[in-house]
Amino acid sequence: MNRRINGAILLAASAAAVAFAPVTAGAATPFNAPEVTFAGTGTGTVTATLHNTNDRGQCWAEAGVGPENNHVFFGGSRPESLANPGQTIKTSLEGLEPGTTITARGGCVNGAEFELSETVTVTVPAAKPATGSFGG
Repeated sequence: MNRRINGAILLAASAAAVAFAPVTAGAATPFNAPEVTFAGTGTGTVTATLHNTNDRGQCWAEAGVGPENNHVFFGGSRPESLANPGQTIKTSLEGLEPGTTITARGGCVNGAEFELSETVTVTVPAAKPATGSFGG
């Protein structure tokens, strides 16, 4: 009987050691803000080139527009305006007031993970005079 108790105690001690052993998990891949650049690409149009460097989540570009800094998303929040993991996209804001400025940034989200890029100021291109030659 003594043997049986010792075996049970040994089994319980082994189980406890396994339960309390330190767990070493692989380091999680960091979650980052997107790589994003903004450029005036036409009269009243600003285009964002957005790269999601993450292995998860989706990224977007957003801006503050007008005197009240109204919040808008590039590409009208359409699915094609979101960069999936490893993807680079171009998406635009059109119909902006030529010659004004907007504040713009990118962001990425994956559940509770959320990262924003730095905010930059972008000048909206104004109308350019037509070029060409006049008859003669």
